[in-house]
Amino acid sequence: MAGTSPSPPGPEPGPGLVGVLGHAQAQAAVVRALGRGQLHHALVLVGPRGVGKATFARGLGCALLCPQRPGTGCGACPTCQRVLAGNHPDVDWLVPDSKAGLISVDAARACHVRQTHAPYEGRAYLVVVDPADALGEAAGNALLKTIEEPRPGVHFALLTTNLQGVLPTILSRSLPVRLGRLDDAIVGDIVTARAPDAPPERHDMAVLLAEGSAGVALELASDPSLARSLELVKQAITAVRAGPPAIFGGDTHPLWLAWAAATAPIEAVPEDSPAAAEPEPAGAKKKKTAKKAARAGGDAEGGDKAASKKDAPALQRAAVRRLVELWILHVREQLRGRPGLPGLPPPPAVAPGTLVAAITALQRLGARIERMGNVRLMLEQGLLEQSALLAGA
Repeated sequence: MAGTSPSPPGPEPGPGLVGVLGHAQAQAAVVRALGRGQLHHALVLVGPRGVGKATFARGLGCALLCPQRPGTGCGACPTCQRVLAGNHPDVDWLVPDSKAGLISVDAARACHVRQTHAPYEGRAYLVVVDPADALGEAAGNALLKTIEEPRPGVHFALLTTNLQGVLPTILSRSLPVRLGRLDDAIVGDIVTARAPDAPPERHDMAVLLAEGSAGVALELASDPSLARSLELVKQAITAVRAGPPAIFGGDTHPLWLAWAAATAPIEAVPEDSPAAAEPEPAGAKKKKTAKKAARAGGDAEGGDKAASKKDAPALQRAAVRRLVELWILHVREQLRGRPGLPGLPPPPAVAPGTLVAAITALQRLGARIERMGNVRLMLEQGLLEQSALLAGA
């Protein structure tokens, strides 16, 4: 199946591949091989989610096809623009096309037929398999002969987060190219370019949380629930410093108002909306339940209420997971001598050992909420533990 992949921000010509930021060693190795005419016909681009494997594949397509700057690509000519837009006939994206999320045998066979007549316009033809993990045994066997004995000018780029997910028969005929995590500065630049409307606090926090994955950072920067989670952490830290009266201040206390907001069901979005593709499993479950109620002839609003009650523990656990994650990151930044996450209270005047103990206590809280039924009670106990640490410092 020929598919397209989302286009990256406007590329700038440079010594490496068009549009690729970071991955200097991988870029240099590929550019050298292209310059010598010794590029392996099948590359497996392996790296964590969101580090730019698809962008690397697009850059490789430009390098193979660009008439202006062969071997690197210029990013500006019509050929490069078509490659980057995903509509060049000599760059074939083979993507999952079945309900099971796999590449079908028919799609793999069709790809095999297309490459027997390739290239169509340029001097090379690139098949991008994204992800290579989606190639089952039957589909992989349909491509095996092509990968084993490709026609002149035919290349493959197989994208994966885990080499063990690639069929051994295909992996043995390919050359792995490892793409590591990106520097925070590069991730920040990508988020600035792709999510310019994200508030500064969410932008900075997304970069910190992403751990070198631009894709994850973009998801976080576009996630409105991140602001609610940040407010919950802020109020939790404030309550911990105020002590038990604040922790048990009741539902109208700022802490528990923030808790109510962070654990509220995410509003359902239309299925054709881009927001529907965002990672919101709890909200998706709520929407599905409401639809079932409507199909059964029940009241849609009643279905939403039933779904909200059913989903409450999962939403609460998700809120505490995010709280623990953000809080630990905040404390770790403080241990490094930095101010911590944007928008959160500055570090307390305590010894580093107390901060380390706070991280350990937060990790215990994260483990407890996975196996205990009363999530709010576990959170209260965790906050009391943090308060006791500060009082004894």
